[in-house]
Amino acid sequence: MPRQIEELIRLTNRESEVLYLVSLGLSAKEAAIELDISPCTVERHVENVRLKTRTRNRAHMIAHVIREGLLNQDRHSELPFAA
Repeated sequence: MPRQIEELIRLTNRESEVLYLVSLGLSAKEAAIELDISPCTVERHVENVRLKTRTRNRAHMIAHVIREGLLNQDRHSELPFAA
């Protein structure tokens, strides 16, 4: 994806939080417990990010956001499981 398009990707705070937890390997159910939302809501956020990043699946999405610098780990230092 061209860099100009990447710069237009805007994740909501919740999408970013979900993405961070999923990138750590948490399941939708585990992320839902940590964020006090339903697993279906977690999956909806994951799907929204996947569509915004135009990636094929969850693994591709995570690799893509890490490679493109869209996952800011410092931003989520207050979340459980933060490294």
